[in-house]
Amino acid sequence: MVSKPIRAAIVRAFHEQHLTYPQIAALLAVGEATVSRVLRRRRETGSVEPKPRGGGNFSPLRGEVLEVLRALVRERPDATVAEVTDALIERAVVQTSPSSVKRALKRMDYSRKKSHSSPSSATRPSIARSAARSARS
Repeated sequence: MVSKPIRAAIVRAFHEQHLTYPQIAALLAVGEATVSRVLRRRRETGSVEPKPRGGGNFSPLRGEVLEVLRALVRERPDATVAEVTDALIERAVVQTSPSSVKRALKRMDYSRKKSHSSPSSATRPSIARSAARSARS
């Protein structure tokens, strides 16, 4: 972001010194696109102030829904983010995603678990048994 004094200098250089965009850019060590944006902003609004930053989307995971999330984490502390997300969607009737839940959990100072909480399959060999087989071979 370009500072307010630089923005004002761009306008002065153009209107008072009648410099071209490339000359202003070289003089003030900014890009020509910056010169163009600042002068267009001045033309359109009369100000060189930058546009306000966007606010983004607000998370639906606030208030009551956040309390439901806290309860789910207390009930199933070993659940993955995906499992908590599915349970939250079902219980709180809210549209959300695992990434939103992950951000909410981070705001709540919870860490996340990467693996599923379901027990391992009896038909799937354990790592220890696989390692023992490999060592015998």
